[in-house]
Amino acid sequence: MTKLKKTIIIIATLAFFICIYNSFLCDITAASIRNWVDGFGSLAPFAYIGVWIVLPIFFFPVPVLALAGGLSFGLWDGTLYTIIGAIINSSVMYYIAKILSKDMIRSYLKEKMPKAWWDKFMESSSRDSFLIVFICRLIPAMPYNVINYASGLAEIGFTQYTIATFIGILPGTVIFLNVGDKILDVRSPEFIISIILVILLTAGSILLGKALSKKSSVMPEND
Repeated sequence: MTKLKKTIIIIATLAFFICIYNSFLCDITAASIRNWVDGFGSLAPFAYIGVWIVLPIFFFPVPVLALAGGLSFGLWDGTLYTIIGAIINSSVMYYIAKILSKDMIRSYLKEKMPKAWWDKFMESSSRDSFLIVFICRLIPAMPYNVINYASGLAEIGFTQYTIATFIGILPGTVIFLNVGDKILDVRSPEFIISIILVILLTAGSILLGKALSKKSSVMPEND
């Protein structure tokens, strides 16, 4: 395939992803996903996993999916289905970035992640990559979709990436699924506690990231 053809395919793919999101996905809510998934009856878990595999590719916000999982399946079943869908999806997005030309999508993704963390992804050694992905997964404000694509662009091994993703998304998944599970009664103590946990996770993970980023031993300079 010539460089021109590859460039055209990449631009067309990105344009397609953006158009799909703007045309069909930007107005989707957790409640609408719950209603659609529940319509599949006994196959609802498979429908939910399928949604998880596909929608984040188009930069759909994953907290909305997690809330929908809590609404549909409760905390524990929702967590299981969400983890399955997220692991499959993150693998797909990782390899999409590997296949596409790095130069064409690097600048687009770079604008969607804080510069300090983008630099960590791009400059990380194999020893550091697990910790970088793990910390970014813990931070709710860090774009899940961009982490997937950025990991594919960087020199991060797939095994390290997958394990770090699984461990890193688990706390946030449980917390956001818990919000979805309790959201039907916003005045209940359980719902208030779930919101407090989201705040604590956000604050704690950001502080952890800042503390570790200051240690040269965590992010040594590459020769």
